[in-house]
Order: sequence, then C-alpha cells, then structure tokens
Amino acid sequence: MAVKTAISLNDSLFEKVETLTKEMKISRSRLFAIAVEEFIERHETRRMMAAINEAYDDFPDEEEQATLRAMLEHHRKLMRDEPW
Repeated sequence: MAVKTAISLNDSLFEKVETLTKEMKISRSRLFAIAVEEFIERHETRRMMAAINEAYDDFPDEEEQATLRAMLEHHRKLMRDEPW
C-alpha cells in the first residue's frame, strides 16, 4: 500500500531532483522513496555502530587488568608444571 504525502523543497533542490529523475528515468516519488530508504539504512547503521562501540567501551580497569594478568600467569605456571 502506498501513502501519499506532500513535501516542500527550495527551488534549487527541486531542480536537482528534476534533473536526477530524468537521468535515472524514474518518478519523483520513486527517487524520494529510494532516498528515504537509504537515509534510514544509514541511520540504523549509525545507531547499531554506536551500540557496538558502547558495548566495547567498557574496558577493564586497572584492578581487572591486574586480575587478568595474575590469571594468565597462573595458567602459564600450570601449563609448565603439567607432565606431558
């Protein structure tokens, strides 16, 4: 189902739209639909990247890093002492 909507554009943008629709041989409606779909995809990608960056932004503090180093050293010691 398609929904009609009205938008206002300044003259120079409207002329660019007209030129592009003629070059692409598509309707203005199709051009606007393509543009909005691409805009939404970029917005969703930015939002997803922000969420990923936030998830990875929680680096271990110094105490956690010290604990991780101690665990690694303990693991290495266990591996060295293991009779193979």
